[in-house]
Amino acid sequence: MQRYFINENQINNNKVIITNGDYHHIKNVMRMKTGDKIIICPNNYRTFLVEITEILKQSIIGRIKEEIIENNEMMTKVTIALGFTKLSKQEEVVRRLVELGAYAYIPVIMARSNIKIRDNYNIKKERLERIVKEASEQSKRNILMKVHEPTNFSTFIDYSSEFDLRIVAYEEERNNKELSLLLKNNKLKNVLVLVGPEGGINKEEIEVLKDNYFNIVGLGKRILRCETAPLYLMSVIAFSLEK
Repeated sequence: MQRYFINENQINNNKVIITNGDYHHIKNVMRMKTGDKIIICPNNYRTFLVEITEILKQSIIGRIKEEIIENNEMMTKVTIALGFTKLSKQEEVVRRLVELGAYAYIPVIMARSNIKIRDNYNIKKERLERIVKEASEQSKRNILMKVHEPTNFSTFIDYSSEFDLRIVAYEEERNNKELSLLLKNNKLKNVLVLVGPEGGINKEEIEVLKDNYFNIVGLGKRILRCETAPLYLMSVIAFSLEK
């Protein structure tokens, strides 16, 4: 059954109003009729079965039939931070992170980031958010993964203090900790993971990360690309914490 994320203000008592892209998808792509049923998520962990009652020129009206009791979200909120890189790489990472259950995504401007933020980044962020919505509907999420604005490294370090566990992927040090051992604590409420940009993380940044309680982990014998490493880490974390 088709799933659509909408704003809470599109629900009034048991009446649901669907507009814009979702309206087009329901009417012109899925070619639904009155009486058909869809699933609606207002991005607050609640999920509803909705029956279409009217198809108007610019909106679709539905009626909530029942609340669906389900929880497809991870108990631990995992935020993935990636050294700022070009949009095409971010798009693929964001799509897969949604499918794997990540709670939030943060692009971090680091010393070796080789891409500058353009004046039109808000348009690019909107595209990432559209990808999040599409992937969330496809993968039956109950909430939308948050997409943060790009942040500089020092601000990111300040933000990291809010997390129970902080992890950074870094291959240049022998005393790396085993990721599986760090994830044995099944009471973790939130986890922060940092992967460097295409050029990697420099030594000065690693020292700052160590001073701020980041655990350095390796990702095996092979070197992973910057768009592969976040997905590897998220997969391991999800597998470990959702047993």
